[in-house]
Amino acid sequence: MRLAFRNPSATINRKAVFSAVFFLLSFFHFAPPALYAQAYNQLNNSAPAVEIPLAPAPDNATLYTLAPGLNVYFLSVGQGDSIYLELPGGKNALIDGGPSGAADGPLANFLTAKKITKIDQVVLTHPHSDHYNGLRYVFSNLTVGNFYDTRIDNKGATADNTLREQVKSLGINTIYPAAGDHLDWSAPGLDIKVFSACSEPASSSKSEVINNCSINFKLSYLGSSLLFTGDTEGAVEEKLVKQYGAELKSDVLKVGHHGSKYSSGKAFLEAVKPSKAYIEVGRNNYGHPTQGALERLKAAGAEIFRTDLDDSLAFSVPGSWQVVELPGN
Repeated sequence: MRLAFRNPSATINRKAVFSAVFFLLSFFHFAPPALYAQAYNQLNNSAPAVEIPLAPAPDNATLYTLAPGLNVYFLSVGQGDSIYLELPGGKNALIDGGPSGAADGPLANFLTAKKITKIDQVVLTHPHSDHYNGLRYVFSNLTVGNFYDTRIDNKGATADNTLREQVKSLGINTIYPAAGDHLDWSAPGLDIKVFSACSEPASSSKSEVINNCSINFKLSYLGSSLLFTGDTEGAVEEKLVKQYGAELKSDVLKVGHHGSKYSSGKAFLEAVKPSKAYIEVGRNNYGHPTQGALERLKAAGAEIFRTDLDDSLAFSVPGSWQVVELPGN
């Protein structure tokens, strides 16, 4: 079977080309060195311009084309998290929705601008309003395939229960991932491993407990990897290091808890070894990101990006070459 690539093919006389090449080789072999530059300039100036059309692929050819890759958008939504992913193969995903569920909020504006009407996978890392409020807009206005959630209940709060009831009423498939699970997002070449999550029913009003129920997972694609941590704090970070060690290593780290002093511990960063660190943060009264967290990230060798300073940010991994069979093969 012939292999065809979508590269230009020149329509010029082969005999003339061979003659010219022979002449050049003979001349440069026997001519004195002083004449090299002069001869080259004369030939270059006298050479006719040749139009090189795109040659059609033969009917029985196999085409190699670049498959859609992975694009990850760390959205600037204020003091909260929202990450949109364009997956290889054409699917998409959303991790958290930020603090605003308004139709003119940052997440809604982003989705509208990109003309997105369906999201295949939606992840709520944990039930805090700066992560789930924007999902109210998503479930009210877009079609959703699957919803990934924890089983921790934010005791005393009602909005998280309202969101979950909305998902249930829409008949959306809800999945409660557990540590060790591999998520199937129907994206070729993509591997997603869950490191921690609260997959058993629990209830708490303590922020640190809810934060540490965040769904942690590593997404790997074509040799690149990203670690998503929600608002995970030190206790779970230490547990992850003991349990997974070097498996945590990732090129990109979504910094835990907006750069809180309780997250991004030294041992954890030594295991992850991120080259890039993305902090989703806005104007706040918590001091996020803290100077201590920033210094630890720098000491770990990470290049730091912040949505409060840099606006929405993107990280991309180009797709792989794939074979496309033409009709008649």
